[in-house]
Amino acid sequence: MSEQMFPFTSSRDHYEADACVVWCFDDRFYKLLKAFGKHVGFNHIDLVKVAGGAKALAEDDSSERNFVLSQILASIRLHGTKKIILMLHRDCGAYGGSKQFSNSEQETAYYEDRLRTAKNFVSKEVSIPVEAYFADFDGLREVA
Repeated sequence: MSEQMFPFTSSRDHYEADACVVWCFDDRFYKLLKAFGKHVGFNHIDLVKVAGGAKALAEDDSSERNFVLSQILASIRLHGTKKIILMLHRDCGAYGGSKQFSNSEQETAYYEDRLRTAKNFVSKEVSIPVEAYFADFDGLREVA
């Protein structure tokens, strides 16, 4: 039998998720995600953390798109999730980084377009609100 190496008591209570957040695993933006969750008053989130965040949801049918969507649907089914939040961020390695763009305005416009595409796709698949956000090094902006 293995020995406990780090004692910690986790809650056994079932929860309802305030949101299911599709987020990139780039750690540079993790503190922003935590601060945003606190700012909007989230107590519980289901975090789908994959390279590129919402990138797969903006692409044509693919195994990655189906996987991310399945995680969103599982969050709704298992935790009564109230909203979906899709995120992309500047200088994302899954897109090749900022060097793929001639300037920051072009990069921002590209990511905002990808977020709108992802949001439209997910909105057709779920019956709860879907929001999209672009993370930059100086904060977060909502994409309509």
